[in-house]
Amino acid sequence: MTNQQYMPHRLLRILLIALFSALLIALTWLLGSAWLLNSQWLPQRISQIDGVDIRWTEATSLHPGRWEVENLYLAREDRAFPIAVEAQRATLSLSLLALLRGELHVQSLDAQGIRRLTVGDIALEAEGQLQVSNTLFSRESLAVPSASLDITHGRLLRLSDQSTLVRDINLRATASLEPVTTAEQSRDELTTALLSALSAQLAINAQADAWDVFMPYLEALPWLSLTGRGALAGELTLENGEFQPGSSLTLDAPVLRLSLDEQRLHPQEEDNRRWLIADSPPPRHTASGEGRVSLSVDTDQLHFSTLLNDVVLADTTPYAIDTQLRLATSMPNQRLDQLDLPTGAIIEVKGEVTRLDMLDRYLARTFDGQGIQLSGSGNIEASATLRDARPYQASLNVQAPALAAELLNFSAQGSGSLTAQLSPDEIINATLALSDATLTHRQQTLLADADITLTARSPLAPEYAQEAATGNLHWQNARLPDISVLQSYLGAVLPSPAPLKLLNGQAVSHGQLALSTTELSGEVYLSGEQLTTRWQHDERSGTLESDAQLSLAIRRAAIDGTALDISGSRLSWQIADAQAPSERLESILVLREGNFQKRDTLNGQFVLEGSVQRLGFLNAFLPDAHGLALSGDGQLFAQGAFRANRLLPPSRLRVNANQLEVAFLDYLATGRGELTAQLDTAEQAQLSLGIPRFALSRQGDDRPHLEGRHFALTTQTERFSDVLESPDPSYFITRIALPITEVPDFTRYNHYLPEDAGISLLGGQASLASEWLLDGLNAKGEINLRAFRAELALLDQRLRGDIELRLQLTEGDLETRRFTANESYLRLENVFRQSEEGAQDAGWWVQLSMDQAQLEWDDPIRLTSQLRLSMRDSGLLARLFLARARESDWLGRLLSVRHIEGTAQLAINGEQISLHDLTLTGGPLLLLSDVVLADKSANGALYARLGSVGIGVELINSEPSLRVLQPRRWFDRWRTAQRFPRP
Repeated sequence: MTNQQYMPHRLLRILLIALFSALLIALTWLLGSAWLLNSQWLPQRISQIDGVDIRWTEATSLHPGRWEVENLYLAREDRAFPIAVEAQRATLSLSLLALLRGELHVQSLDAQGIRRLTVGDIALEAEGQLQVSNTLFSRESLAVPSASLDITHGRLLRLSDQSTLVRDINLRATASLEPVTTAEQSRDELTTALLSALSAQLAINAQADAWDVFMPYLEALPWLSLTGRGALAGELTLENGEFQPGSSLTLDAPVLRLSLDEQRLHPQEEDNRRWLIADSPPPRHTASGEGRVSLSVDTDQLHFSTLLNDVVLADTTPYAIDTQLRLATSMPNQRLDQLDLPTGAIIEVKGEVTRLDMLDRYLARTFDGQGIQLSGSGNIEASATLRDARPYQASLNVQAPALAAELLNFSAQGSGSLTAQLSPDEIINATLALSDATLTHRQQTLLADADITLTARSPLAPEYAQEAATGNLHWQNARLPDISVLQSYLGAVLPSPAPLKLLNGQAVSHGQLALSTTELSGEVYLSGEQLTTRWQHDERSGTLESDAQLSLAIRRAAIDGTALDISGSRLSWQIADAQAPSERLESILVLREGNFQKRDTLNGQFVLEGSVQRLGFLNAFLPDAHGLALSGDGQLFAQGAFRANRLLPPSRLRVNANQLEVAFLDYLATGRGELTAQLDTAEQAQLSLGIPRFALSRQGDDRPHLEGRHFALTTQTERFSDVLESPDPSYFITRIALPITEVPDFTRYNHYLPEDAGISLLGGQASLASEWLLDGLNAKGEINLRAFRAELALLDQRLRGDIELRLQLTEGDLETRRFTANESYLRLENVFRQSEEGAQDAGWWVQLSMDQAQLEWDDPIRLTSQLRLSMRDSGLLARLFLARARESDWLGRLLSVRHIEGTAQLAINGEQISLHDLTLTGGPLLLLSDVVLADKSANGALYARLGSVGIGVELINSEPSLRVLQPRRWFDRWRTAQRFPRP
């Protein structure tokens, strides 16, 4: 065989040997690998790699290093970061060279039917597949260049308590983990390294519990909890352990519950100071409704938000319904292990509030612990920003058709709004605005139909709020339905019982008050028409109708009622003029200074000035028995102080009166003058007045007034404290002086004489001077009357002359008006009798001096007295009563004896004037007489003896009858018969 023929046979033999060898090797591999894979010898050998555990039940090998296995379990056993995969079947490709080096290098893993994927304490159970490639899986290192996961019907478990976190999971994810050295690293270091090496993308749909999914991100908000189950969906992207922009995770829940625990809302400070004053223990506020929870990422921030619709808000009971609530928080977007969990959040609420009283607990410590109380319902919009477990910024807006607020026993209710803001410097500003509102105090309506605005400013911290909270109350277009409700406030500054009582009438008002926890200030305006008031003191009272305007300036008023400064207040009132009802008399008072303090008693200082039209308010302090009463108008100035409702010395009142009317006894003095009332000591008080030019009249007398100068009246007391209880006349001493009074019509004094006594004043002018001292019910006085060329009538005779009357009155009793008039006298000078022949008996004079005189001041007066008489001569007297003496000159001259002296008993009453036991002597003359003037005639008898010649005369109706026979005996019998008339 040639060499060329041998070569093909040799190649064929080599090929057959090679093929046979290959078949033998393949058969050996098949038989050997089947034994290795299914005898558990290989898994046990692989598991001897430190930190690796791998098991399966059945396996086949397609070629060396690539196996189809059933019931695969592959785990990385490490306390710091355990990982395990359990799959129903898988295609596993391992690097044999790596196994020879003692490393598990998974070239590829395609697991079908994922039973469980465990990472740390979290396990995922699902249906689906897991694919990884080129994975280094050992205790010393870990690397997953490529991994993908696609599952359905999955659930996420927490192995420590076997809690299901998420169920019904549909998840598609890809991830990569750069090589990480895991040996000799702490848990934190390993976590940092793993997250730095991790990148992933995933899309998820599942059913989840909001608490389980989101609360780990909110653990820095211990006051917040979120519960509810719903549909979870999201797409997340991680780069080196950091969420990428566009990542989002959303939970939609048919019932979502957000809770806020007040007890865990406090600042992180050493004193652990609470920011809320709430119930004990504080309530948990809950919001329940359909909602959505979202987690989203932008470039720099990781955002968390919760939105609830159809929410019911409640503490112990619901206080808001049909509400929308949004809670949002955010944190800087960093690697997951470096995330600073949010310590703050934003809460927004919009909806319908049914119970505003839920805010009361937060306002309880404002305004000295009395707090603001709210009630009502309406629409609410609110937002709050919380940082470090305490409010940082917040706003509240409530629109309510029915809104009420109570503060310091004041209650306001109407329709309106409540707004409030919390600033970053922890200051709350709130505004309560009401329209058509009613303001009440202690269940009494003060204002109605008012527009009321209350603003408040307060530090957030309660200990500061009790010191620094402030408020402003403003109202306008308000109506005071009944002024009588103000009576209780007047009672605080008026004596008891109050001399002034507000009866009825309406007023309009506007004003503003600034309040703090200790005091308030501001201005109050009241204006009313036809206001009815009543003043009363003892038995005197009167009802007054007036218009009034009050401007009350409250400079400072202590909330506890201990201090009040109303300096600058102004009161104006208009009263109908009794003389001209269509005109209104206006009075204006301005309180220049008004400071009041109240501890156990009310004390104060005041300076008051203005113009007053009714000075009668002073009559409450004047004695009735002295007949003292004041009226008129003028400019008033008052200054003083009081303690325990009592004036303190020195206190002073001055009135410059344009028209002053002073009633005293039965008289009335009027004119322009000055009145002063002053308290000199604790018990010594005095009222004095002077009228430089005055008019004087008798009360009830419509005749022309007298005119005079320098009228002065002073009334004083040494028992002022008793006067405040009752102006008993025994407490007063009153002095009255009328030094100069002109009487233009002398006939006015006929009023004091018996009308038909036959003596009357016909004319002339007179002057009067008088002084009185009224000491309690005792009185004394002096009256001096001088009349020049006065004309008077005595029966049918006419006289003219000068008259001087001096009444010296002592031991007077003001109740009976009875006086002792001793040392009084009446003197007529330059008297002449007027007749047809002309003036007769010119230059005649007479003086009647009174002893044992008793005067009863009546109208007309009553007087009894022992008279002492002195006269120039007896001629005029004889001619007055004896017509024959007038007709016969010799008889007149015979009866005219000079230097006559005598005595008589005088009695004057309302009907007659009588002279009894009249005895006149002078030279040879002796005259005895009893005469009564009444019914415009004279009746009586007289006996006259001139030397040895005597004559008797009987007057009957002014007609004389002479008795010449034994005239003395006749006269004695006549006198006896008159005194002891026959039966």
